Amino acid sequence: MKNIFLLIVCSIFIVSCGTMTQTKLDAYPAMYDQRQPVSILVIPAINKSTAAEATDYFNVTITEPLSNTGYYTMPVEIVRDIFLKEGIVDSAMVKGMPASVFKKNFGADAVLFVTINSWDKNYAIIAANVTVSLDYVLLSTTTNEVIWSYSSTVVLDTAGQSSGFIVADIISTAINTAVADYVPLAKQANYQAFVGLPHGKYSLRHGQDGQDTILTELKDSALAEE
Repeated sequence: MKNIFLLIVCSIFIVSCGTMTQTKLDAYPAMYDQRQPVSILVIPAINKSTAAEATDYFNVTITEPLSNTGYYTMPVEIVRDIFLKEGIVDSAMVKGMPASVFKKNFGADAVLFVTINSWDKNYAIIAANVTVSLDYVLLSTTTNEVIWSYSSTVVLDTAGQSSGFIVADIISTAINTAVADYVPLAKQANYQAFVGLPHGKYSLRHGQDGQDTILTELKDSALAEE
């Protein structure tokens, strides 16, 4: 009996340690002092997925949720057009530049780099899903330091309800997956990520969310490739 009790206690300890949390204030102290940006320049997403259209879908979904969190955001489409005129066809080309370049040329307080890791449709007979996975890294254009980072993944189950006929179920699943709309998924991934972003100057919750918690692993995983 004693051994069983010890096993239960150890299991609870392991589970509790497996998912670590931090308050936003502890995780992102720069977002609660003079380093917090008012304006953010969003760089068109760096696409590491196999979906060529992923960046375009992402670009139309990022501005609204970021603005709703309390930040002034320059439309990504305008930034993309400026980049193209300068011969920059891939955002990875500007990732290594000093962040101060973006302050000088755009007047932004911070620059947000987003990496699309997954934008995939996955099939397994009658089981299928659509996955959108994004990493976000926010740099101060004054100090060039990372002031916020987060990862967000959204998975949509596209398997149809079983009809009892396996061929019909396979066809239904394939159709549901093929026509899955990525725009709502990308928007959901953005909103999910910005739950972890401290509210900006134009939000009613500005300066009031420091004790809200975020998952440490989601903060750290976004920096894994930095």
